[in-house]
Amino acid sequence: MPFKCLRIFLVFLLLLFFTLSSFASTIRLGDRGTRVKETQQYLYKLGYDLNIDGIYGYQTMELIKDFQLNHGLKVDGIVGAATKNLLKEITEDITYLVKKGDTLSDIAEQFDITVKDLKNRNNLKSDLIKIEQELMIPKTGIGGGDDERLYANIIHEVRPGDALSLISKKYGTAIDTIKHANNLHSDRIYIGQTLVIPHIDRKANKPFQLGKGALIWPVLGRISSSYGYRIHPIKKVRHFHAGIDIAVPSGTKVKASASGTVVQSGYINGFGKTVIIDHGEGVRTLYGHNSRLIVRAGAKVRLGQTIALAGSTGTSTGSHVDFRIYRNNNTVNPIKYLP
Repeated sequence: MPFKCLRIFLVFLLLLFFTLSSFASTIRLGDRGTRVKETQQYLYKLGYDLNIDGIYGYQTMELIKDFQLNHGLKVDGIVGAATKNLLKEITEDITYLVKKGDTLSDIAEQFDITVKDLKNRNNLKSDLIKIEQELMIPKTGIGGGDDERLYANIIHEVRPGDALSLISKKYGTAIDTIKHANNLHSDRIYIGQTLVIPHIDRKANKPFQLGKGALIWPVLGRISSSYGYRIHPIKKVRHFHAGIDIAVPSGTKVKASASGTVVQSGYINGFGKTVIIDHGEGVRTLYGHNSRLIVRAGAKVRLGQTIALAGSTGTSTGSHVDFRIYRNNNTVNPIKYLP
């Protein structure tokens, strides 16, 4: 009998130990220290704008809630095992062992990162690598490949016999890329239709020109509010809407409508989490109400690169992208310049 009681007592102590250990490793509002700083560094790598100060305040907690919401976790603002493990998995680099026949460009293409990011992460001064050499694949660079390619839009008029598969082969551009660029919801096209084809052109070095087909659609969705006067959905007053709202589910990837330099990536009153890209020649595009920002100010982005995830931050009634075009600081109707 005493032995049985002892076993129960030991099991109780063991359960208590694991419970306390789990509680101690959990990060909550008001916590400070290296574990908090590590969490903030993970968030920063993912493109969140925050101060890495080792203090788990309201700003960090709200960003954790945003991360949890976007990744199907329990939205409680507490960094438990599930949240921490996913943050670590998404941001920590991959170790890759070089195989016979591998080149830097092959590896970069395999992981959809740039050769430049690959070389920088591994401190490589040349493109020479050797078999069984260990390379670190930066997770934060994934999705930013094609650094040595230049993109130019081609306007293609659909002719009899054309199909998306044939057009895709002709220009070496994926069908999904063509569909996204032209806001096509199916493979159906018609004679006389004009399509914008984002096309790799290694000689493209022309200044940006704002014209029909100069831009691609940032997301594939329905226009829920057009450019011009409308009744504000929240304030219920007549005002001028200087962009177009494109309704899409939260978390939808938002693409750069043209290549350029990110001049702002952060929270703007009314617009929420917003990215602004400068394309040169006095032209800028704005992408508002995002749930998460992928790029930082100063980054060079290419046509079609993911820059944010759609959402409903700021003054918004639902998940959508507020897309605006500025020419010499004045807005213009995006519909005039989109396919």
